[in-house]
Amino acid sequence: MIYATKPAEKRLNVAPLPAAVASPATDSSKASVSQRQGDSIVTAGAVEGGTDTIAASPPAVTAPNAAPALSGGTGSAFPPLLPADITTLKAEGPIVPVAGVALKDLRDSFTEARGGGTRTHEAIDIMAARNTPVLSALSGVLLKFHNSVAGGLTIYASDPSNRYVLMYGHLDSYRPGLKEGDALQRGQIIGFVGSTGDASPNAPHLHLAITRNDNVKEWWKGTPLNPFLVYRSK
Repeated sequence: MIYATKPAEKRLNVAPLPAAVASPATDSSKASVSQRQGDSIVTAGAVEGGTDTIAASPPAVTAPNAAPALSGGTGSAFPPLLPADITTLKAEGPIVPVAGVALKDLRDSFTEARGGGTRTHEAIDIMAARNTPVLSALSGVLLKFHNSVAGGLTIYASDPSNRYVLMYGHLDSYRPGLKEGDALQRGQIIGFVGSTGDASPNAPHLHLAITRNDNVKEWWKGTPLNPFLVYRSK
């Protein structure tokens, strides 16, 4: 489910936290990996034939890269989905965006009912311990920090082609220092798993949604696409 449905809701956006967020729990192996590697973790689960381990990342980027220019804003924010959309996203090599989670752990909940049967999920939930690092699945641009009753603390980001928008919802906190418009690198830590919004406090997870959108400046729009199909090997 896309938790921002109209421009007016952008007023609920929250800025990146100025103070340091809580470090991932010290009894978590995922947390210790994030502390050792700093800015970036490249996860096992790239789409085609990833493993179940966390690989060492490139040296940490000490300053944000220049963000690529966004599309001109003239395309449709609700283009029709095509089979080629799944192929295109697979080719971009997305990683599982939660540190330590393997491809085999993903579950398809895209068509499941939510809200007492009033809506369809249109996303997948990736379960993980609170404060597990959330990683940018693809390189792209951080489009928006958003806060809503349903989605809680959320990040919207584009893919490298500026034709898809990825939503990372229910975050416990953002990574300090990030700002809207920053270039994101695949594997970069962008936040931490939580249960903000309408998620159960007893079941922290990342809500991952992807939309097809030819006008990513209207980040709150888009045609929902099943993330599970992007990560599925066949």
